[in-house]
Parts: sequence; C-alpha cells; structure tokens
Amino acid sequence: MSNDFVTEQERLEDQVRTYFGALPPLFQYEEEGGVMHLALMTENPRHNQQFLFHKSSGANAIQALESLLEYIRKHRAQEPTYTIQWRAFGESELHTSYFSAPNILGALDKFFHGRDVHAITVFSVTLNPLS
Repeated sequence: MSNDFVTEQERLEDQVRTYFGALPPLFQYEEEGGVMHLALMTENPRHNQQFLFHKSSGANAIQALESLLEYIRKHRAQEPTYTIQWRAFGESELHTSYFSAPNILGALDKFFHGRDVHAITVFSVTLNPLS
C-alpha cells in the first residue's frame, strides 16, 4: 500500500469520525473475493454494546469509505428510525437502542450484527414518528 493510499484512507476515516463527536466509531475491514467490505460500528456508552451503523463495500478501503460517507451525508437522514427495547440473558435491565434503517428488518439486522440471536430478548421494535 502506498503512502498516498494510506493518507487518503486516514483522511476519509477522519471525515467519518466528525459525524460521531466524542465517541468515535470503529472501522472493521474485511476483504472477500477481491471486494473490501467495511462495517462501521458504534458503541453505546451506557451499556457498552457495539452496534452496526452501516456496511459498505468497494474495490478497496477508499472506495468503501467513500460509499460510507455518501450514506452518512445523503441517505441516512432519509431513512426512518427505529427504537429497539431489549435485554441480554442473565441481566435484569431493559435497554433501549436506536437505528436508522430502510425498514424494520434492516434495523434488526443492524441490531443483531455480530451477536448471538439466542443471547438477547427483543421486547419491541417501534418505528419512530417522522420529524
């Protein structure tokens, strides 16, 4: 990887971070079949759980980041938001998490990304009113 490529990747990651304020997101890259997949994860400071914010893909990390920035800038604001109330097995506290997604299944996909579906009970998924 050239220095210019790494510098551009870092610049784009910094642009993404500006949308998240004090809690920076986590970038998870995975190459599969010549395609770079990027999962951007956020962490809820209240219950320290990570959730999928969005997935993007490209021929390389830069293209995946550019696709992610396009989603953040244009499409995310147009998606409905969902509230998910849930509890992990063995815990007594009910948690509330929020997701932007094109539909209820997309919200649940983001919620369950990287999780054992048998370790969490979802009590409700609610479409939030449009603002």
